[in-house]
Amino acid sequence: MRVSPAEFKTKKFEFVAGNLCLDFCNTVGGKRGGIPREYLNSFRDFVSWSEQAGLLDKSEAETLQWRAGQEPAEAQAVLDRAVALREAAYHLFFQLAQKKFPRKSDLAKLNEELGLTQNRLGVMEQGEGFSWVWARNGESLDYPLGPIARSAAELLTSRGFASDIHRCEGQNCGWLFIDSSKNHSRRWCDMRDCGNRAKVRRHRLRKAKSSDPKS
Repeated sequence: MRVSPAEFKTKKFEFVAGNLCLDFCNTVGGKRGGIPREYLNSFRDFVSWSEQAGLLDKSEAETLQWRAGQEPAEAQAVLDRAVALREAAYHLFFQLAQKKFPRKSDLAKLNEELGLTQNRLGVMEQGEGFSWVWARNGESLDYPLGPIARSAAELLTSRGFASDIHRCEGQNCGWLFIDSSKNHSRRWCDMRDCGNRAKVRRHRLRKAKSSDPKS
């Protein structure tokens, strides 16, 4: 008996980065090096994120979760690969955002995952032209890793995009995003979240300063 989607959709993830791979990097709350909060605590979480990201439809998500129950060791191995890819990609793009050279080990991890998954990518006729299409192999537990790795590779090789990658300036946020604003002034992963908290802090500081008799 297969599990219904409602039973394994454990968390509503946020997609604010403007890029699939960066959104995957943002499946950690807080800041690396501080007190991070892991959101991919199980293969079930990984499937849920993949469905919400549009990499899997409901039927494929059910199938992967069912197969994970039949092959828990393989599911755990895929989750370990997913987290390793995420951390490598995060450090790659964070270094670029800091105008620094990325570590060779992080690039090697991305290339390792590309080597394992890109054989599922092919060209198919669509309408009057052709386009890249992922083979819909929804029964492969590591299926979502292919599009994620491809997204990272495409972003890395996109001319000029490295300068648009930023880390949120939130006090306890390490999320990455692409700044596509007209004047390149975006500072927050989400103005309604970190941006609003920063606004509240500024307001409180101004209020405290104005009420200080020594100011």
